[in-house]
Amino acid sequence: MEQRTDKKTLELTREMVKAMAAHIQGGVSRYPALRDLVPYVMAGIKQVPDGLIPTRPDDRREMAAMGRDAAIHELWRGGKAVLAMDEYLLASLSESPAELPTAAVRSLEYRNPLIVLTTPDFSDEDTQYYREKIGIPFVAYTFGRWDNGQLLCSTKDDRFEDLGVMFVGYIATPEGLVLQTLRCTVPLGKQSTTVADAVARTVSGFHFSDDLAEKDITRLATWLRRYLTQVLHTVSYADSNPQDAEVYRPPTKPAKGKKARRPRLEEVTEFVKLGAGLSRELRDLKES
Repeated sequence: MEQRTDKKTLELTREMVKAMAAHIQGGVSRYPALRDLVPYVMAGIKQVPDGLIPTRPDDRREMAAMGRDAAIHELWRGGKAVLAMDEYLLASLSESPAELPTAAVRSLEYRNPLIVLTTPDFSDEDTQYYREKIGIPFVAYTFGRWDNGQLLCSTKDDRFEDLGVMFVGYIATPEGLVLQTLRCTVPLGKQSTTVADAVARTVSGFHFSDDLAEKDITRLATWLRRYLTQVLHTVSYADSNPQDAEVYRPPTKPAKGKKARRPRLEEVTEFVKLGAGLSRELRDLKES
């Protein structure tokens, strides 16, 4: 499998963060009160002022979903942590089920990290199917959930009960590629949690939106298992192997006579690269 370079990983992360920001701005254009709603969502306040939420059921549902998307993005912006595991290592680990110790989530030094997923293999039949029916995620936002998964918070908040995951990618439509978000919950009530626990928790109360072409809960569960496995392995490795993590920052060489350009507010400037050491060892063993 050909791996993304560090530069490409950074570019992909920046692209997805900018796409998410544009998605939220589109929501604000449609629902100007969205900006006022987000602080309520982030604070976990269920009762919002009259007039803030539209009266039409479809608009209420769409604005509420946009409010959660925007709140999760804002939680990430509080720390802007990005975790990207070596693709060879992540693919190898993902061949086995992921079991995540609850303590690993609660002790993770990174706050609400954005996790970069492996490069999609478009020659794979399932990937081709997902591209048009559910979407292909490229990154996953992680955040805290509380009040039985109904409300959002930071993973460093005292109210943090379960791990929330929001996959962000694209779904192919007749009009072209459209940004797609899909949220799920990883329960943390026991000493450890598995992908199966998270999938069962999610599909039991999943609402199929109109823009999701997939209506088969079994296919959705298979999709969730594939991508949640990557998320749980990444979180677990980040906590248990801090010695195999390094921060990647692109070299900056401002032109002579010019000042270095300050990074944009939404721009990702670095990411934490996980597993490079173990990946080299595995590949050396395979070659020998």
